[in-house]
Parts: sequence; C-alpha cells; structure tokens
Amino acid sequence: MTITRQNELNRLRAEVARLNLQGREVVLALTLEQLDASFNGCGPEYLPSFARKALDKITAVFAPAVMVHDVDFTNADGLKAAFDAANKCLLVNCVKCALDAAPWYSRKRYILLAEAWAIYRACSKFGWSAWLAAYNQNTNQ
Repeated sequence: MTITRQNELNRLRAEVARLNLQGREVVLALTLEQLDASFNGCGPEYLPSFARKALDKITAVFAPAVMVHDVDFTNADGLKAAFDAANKCLLVNCVKCALDAAPWYSRKRYILLAEAWAIYRACSKFGWSAWLAAYNQNTNQ
C-alpha cells in the first residue's frame, strides 16, 4: 500500500468519525490493511476501473459514506434484510455528507441530497449481485 493510499484511508476514516456516520465503529476498528482490502470506492467490483474512477470523482463528497458501505459489503451475510439495511445506512450517511458539504441556503446542498438519493436507489436496484458475490467470497463458494 502506497503512502498516498494510506493518507487517503486515514483522511476518510477521520471523516467517518467526524461526521458520526452510522457503522463507524466497524470502520474505526479496522487496521489500514483491512480497510485497504475492503474499500474500493464507488461501484461494484465488476465495473471497469475507468468507470470506477469516474464514479469516485463524481461522488467524492460521499466517499466516507461509501467507505462504510464497502465495509458492510465486505461483511455481507447473503441476507436481503442485511442488504437493505446496508443500503439504508448508505443513504443516511450520504445525507450527512451532503448536509456537511454545503449550507442550507446553497443550491449545491439540494443537488447533493438528490445525488444521495440516486446513489441509494442505484445500490438498492443493482447491488444485490455484488452483495451475493461478496457473501460467496466470504464463504469461499
């Protein structure tokens, strides 16, 4: 792991704590190596790297929420209820990131809130296969 990656992980972990995000306890308990293995940014593993990089740039304000979500997926148990809970946690955390990023009178805040909803809907609609893939990887199936 490069120094740049370590710095990114430490910065995002500090943001997870500062924003008091749901699921922070699990993220904060991980070593940098465990966090590095879990956090791969926005989007499922099967997306090409150029698409993931583009998503990461577009959704950068939500990176702390995505970090928690990636850790949730790393610990996937294959159950639909847990999948739904992980996605609801993502929505709550994305909203916290949006509210932190812009004041109430800024148009940007409301655009970010709409993006938070869109991220939640995309994960809810298209993330089930990634959840099952993570579960299968966890159980070596």
